[in-house]
Amino acid sequence: MKTRMEKVTEDITLTALKRVCSTTKTPPLTEKLQEAFQAGWPIPGSEYPMNDAIGGAARLAGSVGQDPDTWKETMAEAWQPAVETVVAEYLKSARESFQRGEHAQGAETLTDAVRATIGHIAASRNWPHSTDDSLFRTAAALGSGAGWPQSTEEFNQALASLSKDGDYLNSALGASIGLPRSIAFGTYLEDPENAEENGLGFATVVIELAHRLAGQEPDRG
Repeated sequence: MKTRMEKVTEDITLTALKRVCSTTKTPPLTEKLQEAFQAGWPIPGSEYPMNDAIGGAARLAGSVGQDPDTWKETMAEAWQPAVETVVAEYLKSARESFQRGEHAQGAETLTDAVRATIGHIAASRNWPHSTDDSLFRTAAALGSGAGWPQSTEEFNQALASLSKDGDYLNSALGASIGLPRSIAFGTYLEDPENAEENGLGFATVVIELAHRLAGQEPDRG
């Protein structure tokens, strides 16, 4: 069974493959490469699923006569736009779930938007990003301006030196990841509409502050 980050990475990879096949004028390969990727995904024990997905897709392209080095570079270029596309789809899907009264599903989908954003930033810096713990460490690194904290001591030091935006990012990340459990515990039982408002608010703050602190701007193309 895939973890949520593995499923997020799969969604981004399939989107990136479609984009690359379009730009390289090889659209007939799209479905074949997507199916081949899904057949071999996930990679057990990977701490860097997005990086591994890019490399895996490039190797698959090599198996069908494409240059794997060129494809790896092109996949890397297509990755951020693919992330932005998938995040937008997650946000749309979450809103639709909330409208149907499926608040837990909506909240889970919002966490996927958050995982896609933080995971992509971590992957671009070759930081681990396979678990929620690694995402919290990434947020601490972004918020403190320090390197990725490998030890508990380094993690605590990073949290103690967060900037104002860094503090907001880490608080919103914790609230977003914890929202599905809060809903399951009945926190929003009396006022379920607040789950949607809070969930979208938490996710939006995480996405915007993560990009700002990473010095990245979402691709709008």
